[in-house]
Amino acid sequence: MTQADYDDYLATAATTFASEKVKAGTWNEQLAFQRASETYQRLLPNGIKTPDNYFYRIDQDKTKVGVLWLAKSHDNPEAAFIYDLYIFKDYQNQGIGTEALRLADDEARQLGFKRIALHVFGHNERALHVYQKSGFEITDINLEKPL
Repeated sequence: MTQADYDDYLATAATTFASEKVKAGTWNEQLAFQRASETYQRLLPNGIKTPDNYFYRIDQDKTKVGVLWLAKSHDNPEAAFIYDLYIFKDYQNQGIGTEALRLADDEARQLGFKRIALHVFGHNERALHVYQKSGFEITDINLEKPL
């Protein structure tokens, strides 16, 4: 990923993350964007040059169709963590996400990792299906209900 691609990604990433956290009921709408921005700043203090973070532009026929952010896990140094995999709407449901996950596995192996992990929001059933189809297994489940 180039710096320009990273800048494009970052321009919408915090808003998207904030929206997902609100949808999941984790954050309230008033503070969501601020919290998301703080999270990105904490995780990427040096932007695209932050050590142990790897950014990829996903292309199909020379057209940008998505992005992948892979990083060394904070919890397990032998594991890569997929912080973000996003396929643009016009290119979803075409197998691109599944192929990107296969390539992420290959890249993580080449970087020396022995495992790969990610987080998925509970309301994102389509992504959960793709991840499980790609060999990911559920390791933790948080449950919540309104009172």
